[in-house]
Amino acid sequence: MIRPFYKFLALILLGMILTQCSDKNSGEYVKEGLEYLNHEQYDSAKKFFLKAIEKDANNADGYYSLGGIYNYQKKFEDAEQAFKSVLKIDPTHHNAWYSLGYTYELMGKKYEAEESYKKYRRLKGEMDSIMGQKKRWDSLFLSSLYLSGW
Repeated sequence: MIRPFYKFLALILLGMILTQCSDKNSGEYVKEGLEYLNHEQYDSAKKFFLKAIEKDANNADGYYSLGGIYNYQKKFEDAEQAFKSVLKIDPTHHNAWYSLGYTYELMGKKYEAEESYKKYRRLKGEMDSIMGQKKRWDSLFLSSLYLSGW
């Protein structure tokens, strides 16, 4: 009687382990969705972006990509909500501000579009400034290594 119990227990544990090993994370679903998107298979891509969001409700990339598909499908209200979800997760996501502005343009909401574009330009400028400073520091660091004989 004990032996069948251990076999049954081993099967249950093996099943649990296998489901954990094959389970994808949210980022992997986004990557797969982007592959479908690159092949213009929008419905399949949308399914993977939705799976990514279901797996992790804070996946900004999933919402951002979903918003792009909704714009393509002319589902502007859904696109607006997707981009707003990105911005709830990451208010500094400058591309989401741009895409929200574009969505507002498509909806005929000129004032909202311009406000979103203003936020995009401000954040993009800040990002470019930070990246420019990083490049300068990287150059100085590499120069100091070269001069020190490394």
